[in-house]
Amino acid sequence: MSESLPEVPEGWLPGMVPTLNNKGFMFEVIDEFAEEFISKSAKSDDPALELGCAYGVATIAALKEGATVTASDMDDGHLKVLESRTPAEYRDKLTLAQGTLPDVDLPENRFGTLLCSRVLHFLTGEDVDKSVRNMYRWLKPGGKLYLVADTPYGIWQNFIPTWEKNLANNERWPGHMEPTLDYLPFPTSEDSVGPEFMNLMNPQLLCRTAREAGFDVRKCTYIDRPDFGPKGRMDGRENCGIMAVKPE
Repeated sequence: MSESLPEVPEGWLPGMVPTLNNKGFMFEVIDEFAEEFISKSAKSDDPALELGCAYGVATIAALKEGATVTASDMDDGHLKVLESRTPAEYRDKLTLAQGTLPDVDLPENRFGTLLCSRVLHFLTGEDVDKSVRNMYRWLKPGGKLYLVADTPYGIWQNFIPTWEKNLANNERWPGHMEPTLDYLPFPTSEDSVGPEFMNLMNPQLLCRTAREAGFDVRKCTYIDRPDFGPKGRMDGRENCGIMAVKPE
């Protein structure tokens, strides 16, 4: 008898699918950094890596374009759903690796492209730095890194006064926010569940982390997310992203 799949939670908004572990959401709209990851992975002879893949929207798109992908997530249920959603003709090009950043066990100098989208803001600053140093080890020389993270300039805009104060005080991680539910732009019930804390970013923080790990940053910008809806969108700075390269 085959093992039953975990039940995927119902989304709050179209295209916004909650994770099984109440850590966040998988957004089904693919941003410009994920699009480039998919395109470059499909053209590469080297395998691609997606960290924090959730239900695999970017992984499956890359597989369909011809890439070989290792998909990693902290929740085994996400990986099971991803595998079930992957068309049979692409499954021989998919490798699943359960693990939690920064302590994922992956081979060094293995991957040509790496996507870690909307994951780092769930980590402490120390673990962000350690995770990106590990990404440097896992990529081959010349490999391309794509990082995307949440900023205060979206659904977390109630945190902006604290963010600006922390920036003025030159705090290394000005986006550390807890308890997270207190900063949502709408009331929550007593049984609402969310991450214990978040570590919001901007392009400069992502650039600093990547450069300190040894990467050459090629693109560093805010990301406009109109798909976040009226409560999740502010002014086109809802996410931030970078593309960086491991020197050859």
